[in-house]
Amino acid sequence: MATGMHDELSPGISLLKVALKSAPALLCLGLLTGCVETKTTTYEPQNRALDARQARLYFIRHPSTLNGFGAPPIKVDGKLVGELGAGSYFITDRPAGTHKLTIMDVRNQVSCESDVTIAPGMSYYFELGPQVRTNIDAINAATSWGVTGRPIPCGYAELARMMFYSLDATTGAAVIAKLKERNS
Repeated sequence: MATGMHDELSPGISLLKVALKSAPALLCLGLLTGCVETKTTTYEPQNRALDARQARLYFIRHPSTLNGFGAPPIKVDGKLVGELGAGSYFITDRPAGTHKLTIMDVRNQVSCESDVTIAPGMSYYFELGPQVRTNIDAINAATSWGVTGRPIPCGYAELARMMFYSLDATTGAAVIAKLKERNS
């Protein structure tokens, strides 16, 4: 029965109204956090000459609008070697043999693990990009992220949002040169 006075809204309806009014602001905030620059951190020297008994591994991440992934930690054989921000790269040297490359997620859990075999005196280039599950994912990786490498099979694929892609030496060196020019 109407009394002429303002009827009280139930707590559930009041909460819903607040959520609907806040949704655009929360969406904008979420989009802006994706635009925040991420910083690369390295845990090994970046300016030393390559020992002929070692192989050099380059970890590359293209500039991207998908910075919401932050700077994922990268491990080689379980050892943290760096955190890879967008639009950057870092290096690490390892002896010949098979090594396990790992991308950690924001909860510091394994997101993707890949085994690679390397030879001494050689350079290897690994791009970080989105997980590829279908052919359309591969097309999106190339167009949205600029990833051009060949996907490396990834353990933990059902959990992975990112994976490694292998570049040939010529393409890898060109990508590094482009990132150096961009960042200078």
